[in-house]
Amino acid sequence: MSGIFNPENKFWDFIGKLADVTFMSMLWLITSLPIVTAGAATTAFYDFTMHQVNDREGTVWRSYFRSFRKNFRRGTAIWLIELAAVVFFGFDFWAAWKYFVATGGVWSIVVLGMTACALILVLLTGFYAYPMLATFDFPVKKLVTNSFIMAVGNLPTTLVILLIFGIAAVASYYLSGIFFIFFGLAVFFSSYFFFAVFWRYTEKDEDEEDSEEDLASARAKKLFSKKK
Repeated sequence: MSGIFNPENKFWDFIGKLADVTFMSMLWLITSLPIVTAGAATTAFYDFTMHQVNDREGTVWRSYFRSFRKNFRRGTAIWLIELAAVVFFGFDFWAAWKYFVATGGVWSIVVLGMTACALILVLLTGFYAYPMLATFDFPVKKLVTNSFIMAVGNLPTTLVILLIFGIAAVASYYLSGIFFIFFGLAVFFSSYFFFAVFWRYTEKDEDEEDSEEDLASARAKKLFSKKK
């Protein structure tokens, strides 16, 4: 029973992580207000939570702004590309929907379905782009390409991530005043799934013959060593 009050207890460690995520959510909101900086802010958020997964996070303030500055250029580029793509395909979907309502023909259903799929693929690719930038030191083109491949190639995990953000969106609708907290929680919980996906793409060294626990630690270090 006394173990419950031990600060090293896993429960209190988890509560501490949630407290850090809450503070990080406020930082994310403030630094995203100029809108154009939202990509860098989201990348910095994921940089922290991806390290939380493996208990390698640093201090909130220092870790966040170090990553924000480091990933500002590529994070902003990815955000602008995503925003432009969402606007483009979103408008196409709206036009296809109007066409479907007006005609109701088979062709209008095909066009509506194609534009809906394109819009969904853009959104799913965006889900992967920021945690990937936070973990791997890739150029923008490779980040976008790999994000698309991972989103489609790991569809069951991608759907779970989509569900997490969907729940956060519903909660934000009813409690819009603290929407940034729900977004932060979605980032935190989705990081466990992103970490698992990235883990599978990180091959272990051929000469590693450590125990399972040591191997897990070594492999996690290797994963994050991709980010210089």
